[in-house]
Amino acid sequence: MFVHRRKAKIVYQRSKINYQRFLRRAIIFCRKLNLSSDIKMIPNSENIPIIEGKLSLRTRMAYALGHIFNDLAAAMWFSYTLIYLQRIVLLEPLIAGALLLLGQLVDALMTPVFGVLVDRYAKKKVWHIIGSIFVTLSFPIIFGSFFDELNGISMAIYVISIIIFQTGWAAVQISHLSMIPMLTNLPLARADLTAIRYSAQVTAAVFVFVVTWIILPANENAVVRLTQQDSYRFRNIALIVTTFGITATIFFHAFLKGHLLENNNSLIEKKLNKEPSTSNANNNENNSTLPISITLLLRVALLYVASRLFITLATVYLPLYIEETDVGGKQALATVPLTSYLASLVAALSLKYINKSFGTKICYLLGALIGAAAAGLTEFAGTHESVVYIVAILIGAASSITMVTALSVTAEFIGLRTQNSALVYSMVTFLDKVVTGLVVVFIEKWRCVDDALCPTYNRDSLAIVCAASMGLGLITLLTIRHHN
Repeated sequence: MFVHRRKAKIVYQRSKINYQRFLRRAIIFCRKLNLSSDIKMIPNSENIPIIEGKLSLRTRMAYALGHIFNDLAAAMWFSYTLIYLQRIVLLEPLIAGALLLLGQLVDALMTPVFGVLVDRYAKKKVWHIIGSIFVTLSFPIIFGSFFDELNGISMAIYVISIIIFQTGWAAVQISHLSMIPMLTNLPLARADLTAIRYSAQVTAAVFVFVVTWIILPANENAVVRLTQQDSYRFRNIALIVTTFGITATIFFHAFLKGHLLENNNSLIEKKLNKEPSTSNANNNENNSTLPISITLLLRVALLYVASRLFITLATVYLPLYIEETDVGGKQALATVPLTSYLASLVAALSLKYINKSFGTKICYLLGALIGAAAAGLTEFAGTHESVVYIVAILIGAASSITMVTALSVTAEFIGLRTQNSALVYSMVTFLDKVVTGLVVVFIEKWRCVDDALCPTYNRDSLAIVCAASMGLGLITLLTIRHHN
């Protein structure tokens, strides 16, 4: 009896191996024929990615809501913090830039911390809730204009509020990004989630600029420069943003089921526990390729840094560039960024088809070339109102294409290593936040006190940072090879 059971077990194991080989060959054949990607692969000792069916519309829409609050706050933070601190709070440009740098440094330092915490302790949705509470308590204070005069106490409150805000922002960002590899292991589905996430980000920014457009004065005599009398307008914008952000967060947690974020890891762990010998061999194989993975991670991080540097600095200096050109009145501070984000939304919606037809590298190359064109127009095409809007459109399209592509490359790099997804995203985003903050302080430090001596300082700054960041992205792109 024992002999028969042993033979039956051997036959079963051989059949299982042959079945897995057949599945792998069938998948390769289907890929060559560009057939549907709804086939599922069972995880095995060779660590082959699981290919899952398409996510439901409800799951995708619920996921998109999870970063809305962050996106609303970020649109206002990057677009109006410098100009608000300089025109409303009446801070010196260097001090205003230092506060922006403080926020970026706190965000950068807390990002890897949450990368470890989100992966190892509690569930991702729990960290998302904690971060959302931090943002809710701090963001309205930054733009609240609750102080009649600037003194040590008010500055301390600004600093503490910025620290709390950026800490919560990092918690929400990392927990939300790390959900992508947990929800699906299909590269195209991950790219689709990334595009949906970015489209939600653009929609949130559009909402902020529409609200700003409505609240800022629209009369013809309104000058473009803001004054302290506009402080209550920014307070109202911040309160509206917070209200809508809280609402989106509640819907996110209500409609995205927690078990969807745990299934993939549990399935993989069960399979590996059944085959300890092959799992150990696979771990040894992964350890042997670790130096190559680290090198690739650094390149992926640089690609992300270039994209974020472009979109963040363009967002920061576009309002100052608008003010410098003196076109469109105060409402141009809303309508020009609004135009940019609408162009970004159109590009994000069409990116899925471009990526499917031409691939990731061509997509990023296209975005980088559009960004370089925006830099050239900014510097050499003059300051006519139509030029400003064309520049805004190009910046929006380039931002969308390069950002979504960079995030898709990061998701592809993670692959099946979903247990470390938060840590990878935190490492990738760490450098961008430090570099962005330092660049802003550098630009503000060398700003002319007398505008007559350098009347195009903001224009030159915007053109240089756009061109330099896209150049960095193109150089990094050439060093990244296709990664499975």
